[in-house]
Amino acid sequence: MISFEKVNQFDPLYQFLNEYFRQTHNRLYYRKIQVVGYENVPPKGYPVFVIANHQNAVMDPLGILYFFKDRRQPVYIARGDVFKGSGFVARLLRFLKILPTFRSRDGGREDIKSNLFTFDLAARFLNEGTTLCMFPEAGHQHGHYLSTFKKGFPRIAFLAAEKSGFTLDFKILPIFLYYSDLYNMGAKQLMVVGKPFAISEFYDLYKAEPNKAYIAMNAKAREALCSLGVDITDHDRCPQYDTVCLAARKSIVEQNGWNAAEPYSDLRSDQVVVSRLQKMDEEAHERFEELMEKAAEYKEKLQQLKLRDWLFDEKPTTAKILGIFALLLLTFPLFLFGMVNNIIPFKTPELLKRKTKDPLFASTLNFCVGVILAFPVWYLLLFILVWCLSKWWIALLYMLAVALTLPCYFYWKKNFVKWLGRCRFHRYERRRTPAFVRLKELRAAMRQAVCDETSNQSCNI
Repeated sequence: MISFEKVNQFDPLYQFLNEYFRQTHNRLYYRKIQVVGYENVPPKGYPVFVIANHQNAVMDPLGILYFFKDRRQPVYIARGDVFKGSGFVARLLRFLKILPTFRSRDGGREDIKSNLFTFDLAARFLNEGTTLCMFPEAGHQHGHYLSTFKKGFPRIAFLAAEKSGFTLDFKILPIFLYYSDLYNMGAKQLMVVGKPFAISEFYDLYKAEPNKAYIAMNAKAREALCSLGVDITDHDRCPQYDTVCLAARKSIVEQNGWNAAEPYSDLRSDQVVVSRLQKMDEEAHERFEELMEKAAEYKEKLQQLKLRDWLFDEKPTTAKILGIFALLLLTFPLFLFGMVNNIIPFKTPELLKRKTKDPLFASTLNFCVGVILAFPVWYLLLFILVWCLSKWWIALLYMLAVALTLPCYFYWKKNFVKWLGRCRFHRYERRRTPAFVRLKELRAAMRQAVCDETSNQSCNI
């Protein structure tokens, strides 16, 4: 039986490894990380129970871990079924400061009973001043919405209070996570930190009727997270909502004078659009249904024509297309060198992605398998190989050249794909391809509908 009794204690090895992971996560994997509301984070050593929405598998807890400036070592509570793979996996997860909790569908009666031990231990950790992290939804989903909050989170919180005789001064800290891309490297990550709140208002209810206290506290926690981000209540239409959000984003950001380079501007734009769409659904349902049909058609036609929405805002010209082509041609040697020397570790996660049923693990595999494991091993092998054929300093210079041309390979490939999209867009526009003309009409209708709801100004089409 693996003991988790000391998992909240400071671990020097864990801290040492985390410094490497932190740098690769914050400076290499994500193009930009923005934190809003960091001033709301209680100081290290103050008992804090962090709750967050869950969209992006392991990247969510990593994002929370690496946003703490004081290098604290929070303890996480995760699905217990991941501990069952092997003893090695369980010990690794313990090293990563993760406690197991089982949902009813994940295990048998004995597994569910083991939750009592986990909850008791987590409550003790809070009383010792630990930062505890949990995702109340107990699972991730594709879509900008919050699923049902489970009772594990309030049970631990109330148990921690009960252990202290309801005198423990601890706070619930809500964090909303938002990504520009859930699947690929080079995306933007945003964390919006809300104001911490206490649960003392529910103590009397908990002493009388615990289940009602769990429900009431979950409702308050859910409301806190919803106020920070986006919660699309119509889950079946999340793709259509996302399509309208994307089409209207540039205009709404410009209308409000927000910084388009910040992911927080994207989130605020999405909040505006989702709010207006939900209002339209309530007050003008037929109009809403028509808009959803247009959004679905727009998304389908984008895929058919192999275009991206951002091209309509950029409206690429012949001069720009030729200029980008010249730059791609000029940097092609760097791309070629970077590709030849980096393609093996770069493609390594793809082998596992094919066997993974859940597409939301794509970023997790890219980072954990590619960035953390495959690239360091590959660079070490390259260094040894070149050293055997020449001198150590030549091997070192070669390895540095390979590492420095990795961004050249990645961004050249990405910009080449974008260049092809610009070429297609320009060709469709010049020829006035019927499907392309229809796309512009659909996009104009979506943006106009949202702008009519959000301001007296009209959107630029």
